[in-house]
Amino acid sequence: MGTPREGAGSGIGVRATPVTSRLFMRSSFYLALALLAGCSVVRGSPPRPPAPTLDATGRAAAPRPPAERRTGLRPYEQVITAAAVTRPGLFVTHRIRDELYFEIPASVLGREILLLAQPEESTAQTQNGLVGRGQALIVQWERLGDRIVLQQRKYDLNADTTLAIWREVEGMRKGPVLAVLPVRTYGFDSAAVVNVTDLFLSGPRELNGLESVARDRSWFESVTAFRRNLEIGATQTGRAPAGPGGGRVGPANGNRTVTRRIHWSLMLLPDEPMRPRYEDARVGFLSSGYTDYGTAEHGIADRSLIHRYRLELSDTAAFRAGEPVTPLKPITFWIDLATPDWLRPWVVRGVEAWNEGFREAGFKDAIFARLAPDDDPDFDLHDAHRSVIYWRAGSVANATTDLTVDPRSGEVLKGEVNMYHNVQNLLRDWYFTQVAPLDSRAQSMPFPDSLMGRLVQYVVTHEVGHALGLPHNYKASGMYPADSLRSESFLRRMGGHVASLMDYSRFNYVAQPEDRIPPELLLPNLGPYDRFAIKWGYRPILDATSPEDELPILDGWARQQDTIPWLRFSTSDSPNDPFDLREAVGDSDAMKSSRLGLMNLEQVMRMLIPVAERPGQNYELLDELYESAVTQWGRYMGHVAAVIGGAETQERYGTGPRFEPVSQEKQREAMLFLKEEGFSRPDMLLDPEILWRIEAEGAILRIRTAQSRILTALLNHNRLNRLIEYEATAADRSDVYTVGDMVADLHAGVWGELSCRNVQIDVYRRNLQRAFLEAVEAELAPPLAQGSGQRSTAPGESWNSDVRPVLKGELRALDREITLAIPRTTDRMTRLHLEDVRAEIARIMDPRFGSR
Repeated sequence: MGTPREGAGSGIGVRATPVTSRLFMRSSFYLALALLAGCSVVRGSPPRPPAPTLDATGRAAAPRPPAERRTGLRPYEQVITAAAVTRPGLFVTHRIRDELYFEIPASVLGREILLLAQPEESTAQTQNGLVGRGQALIVQWERLGDRIVLQQRKYDLNADTTLAIWREVEGMRKGPVLAVLPVRTYGFDSAAVVNVTDLFLSGPRELNGLESVARDRSWFESVTAFRRNLEIGATQTGRAPAGPGGGRVGPANGNRTVTRRIHWSLMLLPDEPMRPRYEDARVGFLSSGYTDYGTAEHGIADRSLIHRYRLELSDTAAFRAGEPVTPLKPITFWIDLATPDWLRPWVVRGVEAWNEGFREAGFKDAIFARLAPDDDPDFDLHDAHRSVIYWRAGSVANATTDLTVDPRSGEVLKGEVNMYHNVQNLLRDWYFTQVAPLDSRAQSMPFPDSLMGRLVQYVVTHEVGHALGLPHNYKASGMYPADSLRSESFLRRMGGHVASLMDYSRFNYVAQPEDRIPPELLLPNLGPYDRFAIKWGYRPILDATSPEDELPILDGWARQQDTIPWLRFSTSDSPNDPFDLREAVGDSDAMKSSRLGLMNLEQVMRMLIPVAERPGQNYELLDELYESAVTQWGRYMGHVAAVIGGAETQERYGTGPRFEPVSQEKQREAMLFLKEEGFSRPDMLLDPEILWRIEAEGAILRIRTAQSRILTALLNHNRLNRLIEYEATAADRSDVYTVGDMVADLHAGVWGELSCRNVQIDVYRRNLQRAFLEAVEAELAPPLAQGSGQRSTAPGESWNSDVRPVLKGELRALDREITLAIPRTTDRMTRLHLEDVRAEIARIMDPRFGSR
């Protein structure tokens, strides 16, 4: 989702750790294994040997060698005393008061293990609710004499193990050593017994997030062992790093001492990696990249594996017959008990909405949501096998998703959706500002539970989409005709107003009250692109035996985009596609859609006081909703500004051009819209009945800031240079919108009063004109190169291209026009303003102007 920040969201979006893309999964299957493994607790047992004669799975083990014969080692009974609380599992664990020991068997040495650190709560957690991100590494335990070495493994390089270069690549795949632990004794199965207390209370530093840890103020909360994983809860007290760091900074009062709870997970990676599926830029998936040194090509090749859960068929024959089948192990998301009771059903619906998407991939009942149990002492939401929907207390208006991925295959091992409580506030403001005239439920506050629940469901479905491997697809909002978004029959047929729920296309502000669109069609739903992407990423290709074998089938599916536009995905290296915008609805025609949005916004402005004025309460709500309306106005202007210097894109693999500049006609239409709506006084935002309720001053500056953003966007050097390049490379010059055309049209929009018989310029237009000069100056004055004190003249920048003469020519023409206009004004403030503008032009044109 879109939020104050983007990651991956920014924003209601997705974040990824180096090894992973953080996702959580766990089923009762593993609980059963743990019980079979005998997760018993041994307290105060008499001196051994008989009791601990178990291997890591609870089976009888071979006798251990007498440790006392080894130099520097102690007898087992002196290390693992009768006070030990012992649990068998991946490792046999022994907790002796404040110390923690592992028995690491030879069968685990050299195997790839996920080491995951997840902060649960922290005193550095401000009221925004952010406690810092979890981090993950892939590690191996190795034995070196009577020492155990914990070393990271890297997966950003690869080669065929049969090739001569593999020896070099294998050495480069070794990561840093995280810990070296002396063996204290040996267990009955010759398992090395090591003290891991410092490792999990104080480090490893690569995952810890604290500069130092005070051992006398840190302790273990819990230790739980299962057949393939260990879960350790700890409380740490230490010093947080200074500066920004995702919630890792100390409190605002300067005290950097932090106490936090952290959950460590160690989990064996799957014995048999899932078959990878290679990334295709035409279909959006989160991915892990690596450099392949083992190709038949001349040199290296960069490859990427998409992130997805492992779904395996339970009935291959039925699948071949075209019937959807239940996966052997469905995806399960566990719902945090902190989730408000009334919202839990909506969260469940948000998760399970994806079952519709999996049907085209050949699966039914592929994904479920379950409420976390509150009566199972061994159940932990942070378990490395569990996917979780967390409900976070905090003021941040956001939702995020993290994934943990097997880097060998792209398999999602663990998914985490973070729903911050104040996301409801953001949803309320968005929905009211965009579609309140279309839904009577939104015309009073608070919203009814039925509406807010549905809004939360939308966010959950979006975030779970990230967990399934789908990134944002901003292209989806520009793939339907704008007029069709006002048709109930079209919206029902397509499932909503946007082709993908993974777009930042909020609510259908293009529809008008007279269209009588049912409220359920005002929100995004799973669209045709979502079903297409899930099929592309998850549908088994039975006759393929390798990722390479799958490529022809996957290519055929991706080519459906050539004839079905709403199956298209954002083009990754094109930041200037006006049909690929955030926060947009109907951006196939930004001018038409934005005009319709403004019509709704005008009605919203008339609703503000009736909705937000409450006797006995202050005007905080009115202020917040008003700011939301101003922001929405700015979004409409930004969507139109994107048309200037834009190019429509479609990702292709060897089937034709990927970029096509927007027509001259559309760009001129966009400039005319901005002249009429963006550069004129926005009276709907200047209602004194509202302004005098929320502030004593600020309206003029607010409008200036909003309009200045439009000018800054238009006079951006990248946009100006694109216009020059599109003109230079055009086959038909008659359909080219040049940089000169754009500057001339912009002049008419900003300085139109200069041609009037009696020149009168009000304060809002004066501020707009000053903002124009500031934007031009920013383009003509190259910044100081970092550390050199010299001006940068990088090739292609506006001060080193045709942009410079165009802008300087505009300033000279403007100066002449102002000279003729000053005698025609009778308004003293207008005259002073124009005289000041002439002085500013002279300063900007002076070659010595470098600073004011």
